[in-house]
Amino acid sequence: MRELTDLLAESNVTITGRVDRIITGITYDSRATRTGNIFFALRGEHFNGHKFVKMAIENGASVIVHDQDLSHYDPKVTYIRVPDARAIMPHLAAEFYRFPAEEMLTIGITGTNGKTTTTYYIQHLLAGAHLQAAIIGTTGVHWAGQVESLTHTTPESVDLQAILADLAVHGCSSAVMEVSSHALMQHRADDLFFNAAIFTNLTQDHLDYHATMEAYARAKQVLFNQLSASAVAVINSDDPYGELMVENSPAKVVRFGQKSGSEYLLAQFELHDELTHMAIKTPKGDYEFDTNAVGLYNGYNLLAAISVVMELGYEFSSFAHHLGTLPIVPGRLQQIGKTEKRVFIDYAHTPNAMETVLEALRSFYPSSRLITVFGCGGDRDKGKRPKMGEIATTFSEYTIITDDNPRSESAEAIIRDIIAGCDPQSDFEIIPHRKGAIQRALTLATDDTIVAVLGKGHENYQEIRGTRYHFNDTEAIQSYQDENGN
Repeated sequence: MRELTDLLAESNVTITGRVDRIITGITYDSRATRTGNIFFALRGEHFNGHKFVKMAIENGASVIVHDQDLSHYDPKVTYIRVPDARAIMPHLAAEFYRFPAEEMLTIGITGTNGKTTTTYYIQHLLAGAHLQAAIIGTTGVHWAGQVESLTHTTPESVDLQAILADLAVHGCSSAVMEVSSHALMQHRADDLFFNAAIFTNLTQDHLDYHATMEAYARAKQVLFNQLSASAVAVINSDDPYGELMVENSPAKVVRFGQKSGSEYLLAQFELHDELTHMAIKTPKGDYEFDTNAVGLYNGYNLLAAISVVMELGYEFSSFAHHLGTLPIVPGRLQQIGKTEKRVFIDYAHTPNAMETVLEALRSFYPSSRLITVFGCGGDRDKGKRPKMGEIATTFSEYTIITDDNPRSESAEAIIRDIIAGCDPQSDFEIIPHRKGAIQRALTLATDDTIVAVLGKGHENYQEIRGTRYHFNDTEAIQSYQDENGN
C-alpha cells in the first residue's frame, strides 16, 4: 500500500477531492477493482474506460484517473484529471511498485520477427554466465521453471510493473522482454529503464494499426529513444530500418549482421549434419563454434543474443558451452514427433517469417517434398494475405489454405484474399477447418515429406466471432500420429 501523495509527488495533475488516501492497488479493469484502488479510465480501440467509472466506484475505487469529462462525480471519490490517462499510468504504476526495474538488469527486444526466439537465446546464454533471467513475452512469463500466461506480448504497464515486482521479490535479478510496437505506442514499456535494447528486423505486419511502414518503424524507434546514455542499443545492420531506430537514441550503438563494419559480424554460417557452424568477429575477438540454431534467421537471432550479452560485460567463454544446446522455443520451427514424415509447426504469420521458415526447411531437406498448411488472421493487415499465398505456393509442392483466427471477419473472405496471390499453376486446396487441413496434409505426406503447419505456433486457441475455442496445432498433429502410427 502507498499514500496517494507519494504517488503524485512528481506529477503535474488536477486533483478534485481528498489527497490523504491510502492506495491498495492500481487497475484499469472495473471488474477487477477493489477497495482503495486507483482506477484508470483508459480509451481503447473497442472500449472506453470512462463508461465503466461507475462500476469501478461500486467495486471500491477511491481514486479515478481520467482524461475526459465525466457525467457524474461522486463527492466521496478523488478525481485526477490528466491530458492522457494511458501516458501517466506507467509512472504511477512504477511508483506504486517502487520502480522494480531499477533494481534489475532489463533487456528489451523489438522487431517484426525473432523477438521470442531471441529472448530464449539470451536467457540461455545468461544462464551459462550464472545469471538467471526471466522471460516476458508472447509465450508468457518464464521464471525458475514456472510459466504464467499473458494476454499480450507486452502486458499493460500496471501488469508489467506488478510482474517485475513479483519477480524481484522471488530473487530474480534480470528480465528479458519482448516489446511490441503496440506497447510502445500505448506507453506500456515506459519507466522500465532498459539496460539494453535489440532491434531484430522490420517487415510488413500490423499495418491495420500503423497504416504505413514508416509509422510502424517510428513506433519501434520509441524503445531506443527512451534509452539512457549508459544503455546499449543493438541493431541489425543488414535491415534497412536499422539506422532509423537509433537516429535519436542517446545510447551506445552497436551493430550485428553480415554487413561490413558491424561490431558483431557474422562471417560464416554453414550447415554440417545436424549442427550449424558459425564464425563471428566481435570487439573482443573472433570465435568459431557449432550450434543447434536452425536457419540463417536464427543465426541472426543468436548473434543478436551474443552481442547484447557481451555488451553487458559477459565474456564469450562464460556462455560458449551453451551455444550447442540452445532451447527449443515453443512453436518456433518445432518438430512434432519423430517419423519419416517430418512435421514442423511455426508461429510464422508474416510474409517474411513464412519465407525464412520455408527457406530454412528447403535448405535442411533439399530433396524432400514440402506440404504447407497455413491461414491468415482476421481483423489484421489484409495486405499480407496475397503475399503469403504467393510465398507458400512458390516454395511448396502442395499448399493447404485454412483458418487462423478469423475473428470477426468472414473466413471465406480471408481465404479469397490469400488465393489472389497464389500461383495458379501450383497445387493447392482449401480446407477451412484447421484440424481437417492438418489431417489432410499428414494423410497426403509420404516418407521423406516435410509438413509445415504455420501461423499459430504455441497458441492454444482459435478465435471466431469473439469467442476463443481451444485449439492447438501440436495436439492436432499428435492426435493424428497416435491414431495412425506416423
